[in-house]
Amino acid sequence: MIYHIMERQETVFDMIVTLGMRFKEYRKALGLSQQDIHRKTGVALSTISLFENGKGQGLSLSHFFLLLEALDLEIEPNVFIPNASRSDLAGQWEKQNKSSKK
Repeated sequence: MIYHIMERQETVFDMIVTLGMRFKEYRKALGLSQQDIHRKTGVALSTISLFENGKGQGLSLSHFFLLLEALDLEIEPNVFIPNASRSDLAGQWEKQNKSSKK
């Protein structure tokens, strides 16, 4: 099953808002609460809520991938693809990001 996240967005802000809304729709379709996602990921409830309500601009990439993984989703250009794990990618990105700041 492929879950399309957007048609064409003009800004990064629009994309983040759309991602959060689609995440919320998919979470609800699976019958999961924000509390369920929090328990699976350790991501704060306030962070999940902000993301789902279009205010997730400060969401870290590692938290973003943890949220996707909690729903068994993978992000690809323009789609969510269920049944894939990306936590290792988030860890690699953060490691690279930390080393480039040194």
